[in-house]
Amino acid sequence: MPEYHRRNPDRLLSESLNRLGSGISDMAADLNPIHPKTSIQASLLLAAVAAGFGAYFYAELIAFLQAFYYGLFRVHPYLLFLACPFLFVAATWLVVRFAPAAKGSGIPQVLQAIEEAPPEKPGTMETPLVSIRTAAVKVVSSAVGILGGASIGREGPTVQISSSLFAFTARHARRFFGSLDFQSYLTAGASAGISAAFNTPLAGVTFALEEIGERAFAQFKRAVMLAVIVGGITAQAIGGNYLYFGHPEIPGFSNSIYPVSVLLGVLGGLFGGLFSMILTRPRLSLLPSKWWARALSCGLLVGLLNFLTHADTSGSGYEVTKRFMDNPGATLPVLLFPEKFLTTVFSYLSGMAGGIFSPCLSVGSGLGFTTAQVFHITNLRACALIGMVAFFSGVVQAPLTSVIIVMEMTDQSGLLIPFMMAAFLAHGIGHLLMPVPLYHRLAEMEMEKAGKK
Repeated sequence: MPEYHRRNPDRLLSESLNRLGSGISDMAADLNPIHPKTSIQASLLLAAVAAGFGAYFYAELIAFLQAFYYGLFRVHPYLLFLACPFLFVAATWLVVRFAPAAKGSGIPQVLQAIEEAPPEKPGTMETPLVSIRTAAVKVVSSAVGILGGASIGREGPTVQISSSLFAFTARHARRFFGSLDFQSYLTAGASAGISAAFNTPLAGVTFALEEIGERAFAQFKRAVMLAVIVGGITAQAIGGNYLYFGHPEIPGFSNSIYPVSVLLGVLGGLFGGLFSMILTRPRLSLLPSKWWARALSCGLLVGLLNFLTHADTSGSGYEVTKRFMDNPGATLPVLLFPEKFLTTVFSYLSGMAGGIFSPCLSVGSGLGFTTAQVFHITNLRACALIGMVAFFSGVVQAPLTSVIIVMEMTDQSGLLIPFMMAAFLAHGIGHLLMPVPLYHRLAEMEMEKAGKK
């Protein structure tokens, strides 16, 4: 008998009863006229529908609060500058007081929950990492953060919220179907969250491959990308850039974009790796150790930057970037890259709930735009898009997800090869600076803190 059970006889009895109950449920399922697999698939579909509704209403809430913040900033910028530190403290207090697992992005917590739920040991998955309470605190804390001008996104939180809904469904479905593979439910929940948050179904699939199934996929990911890039460039060099069934080409696109992709891939890897290092080594930021003092300090710094940039560095960065992409005569602030980089770092380190997905894409667009300005490259939008891919790939080290998510969001399939070049280089350089990908390292840190690893 394991030492743990000798010390905890009540736990041994409880687990024995749970196993007995699972056996009875399995027998009941066999007698059920509806095939168990069909019923499980139905529960997955139900969870997916709930996740879709949850993602939609959460997106609407964040969009409303972001618009409210911009409107109030235009009238009372000084008021928001003064309120920012206190709203940061309030957003962080909600996490510290009610659901510590709601801190930050949410993707590391989902990865941790999957790690702690091996399929060969099905359990009840009663974990705060993916619970309805955590999801609720996630929503409220990130909402308060948006009102405070924090540079946070809703996509990472949507992944945790979606996975929490899938875990809730799995816990209740288990009563009827016996043992369930909770890893499958959580993985499906994470993928559904990405798909629903960005409206990018393919990115949801690649996210599951690269992030959730990183260990199995990593061994041939680089080989696949390198083969696709070299083969694609060779074919384009011989036959030109064309689409199989025809489509108007991107204005200004030519082979001259390839050197720019290489440059942005290198810069994205360097700055993306640096970004990840800071998030995983908070001492580098020299912030206070006490949670309230750290949140207050971060709020002061973010509030000051928002005030100086007229709120361009607040929120996810979606509004600023979309305005630039949609209007031919629009430009991005020249210093958007360093300013958004800093506000995103300080918002995350404050300890509130909030993701880095969208802010990183905005930071990357600023990197691409500034690089184009410095080197007098005319196609500013193409550079901004390649910068998005490069920086995000350097941060998260998920190059295929980076490529597909930007391509699906912008419908710029003509830039696929430049995207892949930048993502591949950024991933390699980011890996040199951060051998363990950001989300996985953050999950490891939480497990080490909890004494589970």
